[in-house]
Amino acid sequence: MRRVAVLAAVGILAAAGCSRSGDDRRPERYGQVAASAAPAPAATPTTGAPSPSAGVSSSTSPAPSGSSSSAPPSGDVPAGEAFFDAPTPLPGANPGDVVRQRPVEANSEAIQGAGKELLVMYRTTGPDGQPVAATGTVALPNGPAPEGGWPVIAWDHGTTGIGAKCAPSRGFGPYRQGAGEMLAEFVKRGYAVVQPDYVGMGVNGVKHPYLNGKSAAYATFDLVRAARSIDPGVGKTWYVAGHSQGGHAALWSATYAAEYASELDLKGAVAVAPGNAFQLMPGLVAKRDATAEPYIGIFLLLVNGASAVDPSVKPEDILAPAGLTAAEAAWTGCAGEQEAALPPIADILKADADLGPITAVLEASAPEKAKPAVPVFMLQGGQDPLAALNLPMAQSLCAGGAQIEYRPYPELAHDPTEVSVAGLDIVAWVEARQAGTAPENVCTFAS
Repeated sequence: MRRVAVLAAVGILAAAGCSRSGDDRRPERYGQVAASAAPAPAATPTTGAPSPSAGVSSSTSPAPSGSSSSAPPSGDVPAGEAFFDAPTPLPGANPGDVVRQRPVEANSEAIQGAGKELLVMYRTTGPDGQPVAATGTVALPNGPAPEGGWPVIAWDHGTTGIGAKCAPSRGFGPYRQGAGEMLAEFVKRGYAVVQPDYVGMGVNGVKHPYLNGKSAAYATFDLVRAARSIDPGVGKTWYVAGHSQGGHAALWSATYAAEYASELDLKGAVAVAPGNAFQLMPGLVAKRDATAEPYIGIFLLLVNGASAVDPSVKPEDILAPAGLTAAEAAWTGCAGEQEAALPPIADILKADADLGPITAVLEASAPEKAKPAVPVFMLQGGQDPLAALNLPMAQSLCAGGAQIEYRPYPELAHDPTEVSVAGLDIVAWVEARQAGTAPENVCTFAS
């Protein structure tokens, strides 16, 4: 049992550390894409009314049925960080309705070669089932949309923290995650790219339900809906992909798509090293020994995230004073900023902590409970501790009827290169599904 717990802990550490800051390592095979791509245009805040893409005709796909209007509301859009303060009451009526938008300012995380890229606030559904504001970005290709509209890639990000300022749209973007060149390639090939921040990241004053599968999936669906209301050239055919926390979100998007966003046509999901076994973390920390010491920061994120999902999870009933102070700090700290202030394992839990409620919340979003209804491409680095967890998880999903193509990359660890090295393989897999080719090697695992 000790070996299983240690392995689970290592896996969840990887799940939470995938989007660490540091130098990007970009493979040379993307060099031609970057060299030929035009830089993203500089822009300043505009009104909420969209400006249509050049060449988009009236014959392109209409706005989705999930939206109450064909265009976002007009009006002044707050400049700077004030954009992320949601208005009260929240405008709109349906999930995916746009609250406000403005062009993305030129920066190193803007997708190279996009015809335009927008920062968007939109309505989605929180873990309590109530409407809530979320943010993300929408990047559109150059030129006119094809008949039926541009297909969509939704990129679900890995862990960057749980604070509002840790969102990809606020600086922790795709190039830091190893996904920038891949997403630029998709734009170059005529895909719209949407990147949700998730609920509670980006928007100020909302708590992030970390690793809650349903909430992450809903935020993803609703940004696709928002993109379709912003520009009628965005089609209803789409794919979801993500790494670590985002790979977990992609599996749950593939599970809930038909239930929550049936007017959209999800064709496939890509899960790169999806986060796994986090539901075992409370039991590990309860041992209060050196085995759990490296994973204190991850556990505090899970406590906070579970409390945002279920009010019966009360950090003050679980954590000792030092642990509670560190958990509060985690709401504002981003990846790589928190660890120096963490207390020792002996000071984390209250002596009488009831771990039942938090364990139940985490178990509900365990990835092996997902039921993806579309083909899944699961990629996994062999030097990533999650490999020992995700191979049997993929086999279990297959046994439950899922279509999983599992591809190992023996040399890769759990960091941004796990995405960047495999990026063109992801593009090729999506392009094959878009061409109508059936997946190969489904539920075939090398011995």
